[in-house]
Amino acid sequence: MILGSSRKFKGAGYVCFIDVLGFSNDILKNWKDPAHDPLEKILTIKREMPGFSSVEDKDDSQSHRIYACRVNTISDSVTICFGYPDKVIVGDLVLGLEAVLSNASFVWSTFIQNGYTVRGAIDFGDIYWDETELIGPAFINAYRLESEVARISRIIVSSNLNKVLKDLLNKHKSSLTEHLMRSFRKDIDGYIIVDPSILYQSDSESSGLLDSLKKMRDIVPTEVLKAKYTPLISMLSEDDAKPVLRDEDVGEY
Repeated sequence: MILGSSRKFKGAGYVCFIDVLGFSNDILKNWKDPAHDPLEKILTIKREMPGFSSVEDKDDSQSHRIYACRVNTISDSVTICFGYPDKVIVGDLVLGLEAVLSNASFVWSTFIQNGYTVRGAIDFGDIYWDETELIGPAFINAYRLESEVARISRIIVSSNLNKVLKDLLNKHKSSLTEHLMRSFRKDIDGYIIVDPSILYQSDSESSGLLDSLKKMRDIVPTEVLKAKYTPLISMLSEDDAKPVLRDEDVGEY
């Protein structure tokens, strides 16, 4: 198995589009303030983001299954892509989504630690990329869902991906797929979302994220804006076992 950055890809895959909330306002407000330099802050975060080595440089690629991956940043947005070979097997679908979620978790938690949170969406569908372009229905769907549907700090699952989850749960149930499903939950409006519990590995990490989010909430000027932080803070504060995603929860939109 090889995960690698492919210079060019066209085919089916996952696309996760993430928007950094509050960054644009920070740029407009503090661009010339050396004490709160938003440019240096965002560039530092981007340098910490995960990347992949080029699959074209792998000498033994013929003996491995190759997966094309890409993490791209433009201004205050991050796009994580995972592309598949022509013949997709169940293991591909699970592995690819795990890779996307792992990267999304790193991006989300890193931004929270640095005073921002994110909003996003994940789609499964056709995508094309090369060294300069990122085009395709999956990118458009993920971008639209993030900007028009997500509304608050969460990463939502598209209808296409929801159907993939339903197929994995109903037709290919295993310890592998059940582990994957623990990364999702059903939100109060019926959308399947990435469970924020994947953002931390320990109680201390969870507490650190909560402290950062509460500080962000407390400095925004209106109750309407403060309310946008409430669901995420509430989910990260849960003491009881989180809701388990059931078979009947997926594939409903």
